[in-house]
Amino acid sequence: MSQSNTEYNGQLTSDVRVQLTDLLKVVAIANLDGRTNIKRLCGIAIELLDNAQRYCSAGNVKLTWEVRGNELVICIENQAKESDARRLLTMVEAVNKMTPDQLADAFRAQLTNGQFGEKGGAGLGFMEIARRSNANIKAYITPKEGDQYICRSEVSTHLGEK
Repeated sequence: MSQSNTEYNGQLTSDVRVQLTDLLKVVAIANLDGRTNIKRLCGIAIELLDNAQRYCSAGNVKLTWEVRGNELVICIENQAKESDARRLLTMVEAVNKMTPDQLADAFRAQLTNGQFGEKGGAGLGFMEIARRSNANIKAYITPKEGDQYICRSEVSTHLGEK
């Protein structure tokens, strides 16, 4: 497996998100040697982009899609309010502790309880990533100024069989 790396650093709008999704699909097809799970792998990036667009409070986002041997590592970085940054850490920590059955139950419960905030905030994106990929999900936050934090979400997943 060859190495490949795709990066984007800039504004994230709905149009940009659609174009990035198309780009990542083409990159995956060209670089992942006929794997059958390209849709699943692109779905991880879509969830991360969706979260970044929803919670980005200012500035650019940075997306990195990197194939490292038989692993795909997708990172997204954005600026967010402190409350959103802390919720990110809490959600990733909770998802990482769940078994596959617990993830399925939590996902179903979130869909039916109606407890969504103005921007979502139910954690469904990270639950979906974990449910579909058995991925290693990490999150980091760094204080910036005032109520602002830099949030970095990283998902590492096995590429699967050809």
